[in-house]
Amino acid sequence: MSGAKRLKLMLTTISIVVLTGCATQKVDWDYDTERSLGGMKSYRWIEPASESKQMGYHFEALMDKRVHSAVDGVLESQGFQRIDSEKEAVDFLVNYIASQKTRREERQVTTSFGYGFSPWGLGVSTDSRVQEYEEGSLIIDIIDPETKNVVWRGRSRARIQEDLSPEQRTVKINQAVDHILEGFPRPKQ
Repeated sequence: MSGAKRLKLMLTTISIVVLTGCATQKVDWDYDTERSLGGMKSYRWIEPASESKQMGYHFEALMDKRVHSAVDGVLESQGFQRIDSEKEAVDFLVNYIASQKTRREERQVTTSFGYGFSPWGLGVSTDSRVQEYEEGSLIIDIIDPETKNVVWRGRSRARIQEDLSPEQRTVKINQAVDHILEGFPRPKQ
């Protein structure tokens, strides 16, 4: 393999690693340590706000549908039963919050390197670069139906990728929900 091809392959590999690293999700969990979450079998989603119901419109209907479908799928695979009737008692309520925030990332980049033959001939120049990006956050709350207190919370954060197709958006939501609910009812140690 020629030197140019080797350099091109190395730069491509580095680009893939950097781009993959930027797209990773950060997941964390928090929960009430004094409450047992074992023995729960059924759940219900919290109803949308009354203003949305009155209008017959949901601002993020597509996102809502994707999140509900993903959460229902994971909880069902874990043996939980969704109950929609408010007349039947459930063991927990489910809600989610999605948000977006602009973040700034500062990087120190070496822009030049030089050397010479005098005692002061070695030098490195660095430059500071700032990049703004959008970070999305998806939070899933498990709520006690009696007290209305959050008893478990899982959160996923990642850079938002632009220009995704509806299918790609669904895949991203499914991945985030899978990672979040890996920690429910308790994260594995």
